Amino acid sequence: MFLFFHSMLCLNLGLGLASLASAEDRLPINKILKHPTDYQAQVVTVEGHARAVSSLPVHRGTPSCGGGSVYDSQVFALQDKSGTIGISTTGACRPNVIKPVVQSEHLRVRGMVMAEQNDPKGTPLIYAHSIDRVAP
Repeated sequence: MFLFFHSMLCLNLGLGLASLASAEDRLPINKILKHPTDYQAQVVTVEGHARAVSSLPVHRGTPSCGGGSVYDSQVFALQDKSGTIGISTTGACRPNVIKPVVQSEHLRVRGMVMAEQNDPKGTPLIYAHSIDRVAP
């Protein structure tokens, strides 16, 4: 019985520290914009408000859906006090599984920074792995 409680205590402590660490590793968006090569292919966490939200049409060909249809993909700009960066979501293999992002929603986004090679400016985007709603 002691071993069970010890294991649960360690698990809860570990989860608490992990959430604390993720709250502290947020980057100001301007750091990514000023030095995109420093963050290329790195997973980052940013927080801000959604702007210019667009839903993408249903499309095919994503390996994660086995080449089947992908639903609820979105693109939007995330704005914090320091700047604005583009965010792209992957969508889901079934419709209405993901709660869509709405204009002005306060979000914490964790994802991979990628500067598009075809963009002469090298403007970075974040491909979202997770999106959390932040309470006002």
